[in-house]
Amino acid sequence: MERVRQRVGDKRVLALVKAFLKAGILAEDRVLRETNAGAPQGSILSPLMCNVALSVLDEYIAQSSGGSGASQTARAKRRRHGLPNYRLIRYADDWCLVVSGTQAHAEDLREETPEVLATMGLRLSQEKTLITHIDEGLVFLDWHIQRRRKRGTSKQYVYTYPAKRALAAVTAKVKTACRMSVNRPPAALLHQLSQMLRGWTTYFRPGASSGAFNYLRARGLAPGIHLAAPRTPQGEMEGTLPPTATDDGGHTTAR
Repeated sequence: MERVRQRVGDKRVLALVKAFLKAGILAEDRVLRETNAGAPQGSILSPLMCNVALSVLDEYIAQSSGGSGASQTARAKRRRHGLPNYRLIRYADDWCLVVSGTQAHAEDLREETPEVLATMGLRLSQEKTLITHIDEGLVFLDWHIQRRRKRGTSKQYVYTYPAKRALAAVTAKVKTACRMSVNRPPAALLHQLSQMLRGWTTYFRPGASSGAFNYLRARGLAPGIHLAAPRTPQGEMEGTLPPTATDDGGHTTAR
């Protein structure tokens, strides 16, 4: 609340945030339980409080010598002296700390991070936190990020493409929709699949996702296209679905 007050002066907004924090949780057994800390996951307040709490990490990395606040000249000087540079990428409570340096530098940052989070009463999940090299790759926000050699060349680039779990999730979702739509008109099913696949493919379109899209097409899915089934002159619905990086390296601490 103290950090919210630094940015928000309207007492009505502050009272609303505080009321959300004190509201309690109605469990499945229909018993209301008090909340002494935090906000329920999935509530509309959760992402706000998450960003407020983890802003301490943003500030710490930005103000560090090798952080995003350093100038290009300062960063180049640190590289010449064998010192690490790093940048933080964060979405709510998922974050990835990209380190241009050695594994030892990444491990030092992992030791510093819990101390920064402790100032907000937070702790780092050791089970979900790992250090990996960009050549080994990592999964972040359902993207698989990995440096690979470009086919037919000796150059290496960092590629981003849908992770296996993201492919498995959308495939299962489509199968479930088809299984539960046996008695539905084809138009209704196609409209539902269109919305489902359009959102998924729009999210993954910016990366190197053609291989993943071809994988889905081979299973009867047509990602990236609005699946509007044309009406025939006889008024029947046609049910056929039409077919349709930076060059850098280093270690990464990801949560």
